[in-house]
Amino acid sequence: MNNRQAVPVHGESRRKSNRAFWRLLPGFAVFGLLFGVWQVLLTDLSRELDLSPGPLGLAISAGFVASFPLMIVAGAVADRWGQRRVAAGSAALLGSVFAGFAFVPSYLILIVLLVAFFGASGVFDVVINAAAMTLEQRSAHGVLPLFHAGFSGGAAAGALGAGGLLAVGVEFRLIYLGVGALVWIVGASLWFDPFLGAQAVARSGGRRSGLELFRMRALMVVALITGMAFLLEGIMETWSVVYLRASLEMTAIVGALGGAIFHLAMMAGRLGTAALVVRWGRIDSLRIAGSVAAIGMLCALATVREPLILTGFLIVGLALSAVAPIAFSLAGDLAPGRTGEASAVLTTIGYSGFLIGPALLGGLAEVAGLRAALLMAAVAGVSIALLARSLQISGVPIPRR
Repeated sequence: MNNRQAVPVHGESRRKSNRAFWRLLPGFAVFGLLFGVWQVLLTDLSRELDLSPGPLGLAISAGFVASFPLMIVAGAVADRWGQRRVAAGSAALLGSVFAGFAFVPSYLILIVLLVAFFGASGVFDVVINAAAMTLEQRSAHGVLPLFHAGFSGGAAAGALGAGGLLAVGVEFRLIYLGVGALVWIVGASLWFDPFLGAQAVARSGGRRSGLELFRMRALMVVALITGMAFLLEGIMETWSVVYLRASLEMTAIVGALGGAIFHLAMMAGRLGTAALVVRWGRIDSLRIAGSVAAIGMLCALATVREPLILTGFLIVGLALSAVAPIAFSLAGDLAPGRTGEASAVLTTIGYSGFLIGPALLGGLAEVAGLRAALLMAAVAGVSIALLARSLQISGVPIPRR
């Protein structure tokens, strides 16, 4: 494979890159915090509106589906008009909608808010990943795993913080309002970020459609890898605790440990992803990650002993943590100068996997049982490894970095 001839980053350039990193990192951390809080408060919101899981799931699915076209458009808009405007604008809408959950009067209004919520979050997801991809290319350092670790850490902190506030009697509406205000503050800081302000892309040769990237074979393989990773992550987040508590009839503490261990492993693994890439390169790292995730899941399903199952979940989290940041890094190299559109392609297909995976597994569980259906997670891990192998033999130059 060809190695990128990176331009050394010294002096003022290094200082600018460092400042850009620390300005962008809170965006990832607060974005993760928002979703950690969202998962905890969803129960309170559904109780307030007296919703059963069926109508609530339908409303959430509608929001997810509505976000797809917005994510595709967001990448092209960010590349053309600058990431600062799109990041700040989507953060302002996201914070406003999240605060709006404190005052939902009806199911119909909830659906409207969920469409706006997932639309704004999808756009924000696209643009901050595009900014991180651009920074990585300019600084010649693997910063994407650190940004994604910030998201995972923020999600863990948000879930624990929201749970703690509810435990001491804080009204759930106040938590929605507080987090919404925090997202507004992050959006304002991104508006004044000079690095983001310089990201508008001047196109030559006329305007090109972002849809053409969906015809780029190597990029689509990377997007499918992202989709498999998100599918596996969605399965773990949705079904791992259900498997422990309902199928194996373990205690609530063990169930909670299963979810917590997975998320903490994702955060810790992303902090170590850079070292993995330095040692093995990005393609081999993806092959290793997919294979090890599959092995971890098979180990967890091969036993009913609590410590071994939790160890299996830990292995899955550590392995899976590397996939998304490496995939976004590869996409930035495959579509140079179009990081917004490349990020949109990966995020759109990734969200599809996140949406489809848990629902599909639920259907399989009705037929074959949850334990057998969870083998789908191991299949996703193997698919990541095989797709990475196809990239390796495709002949497309992939910098090792």
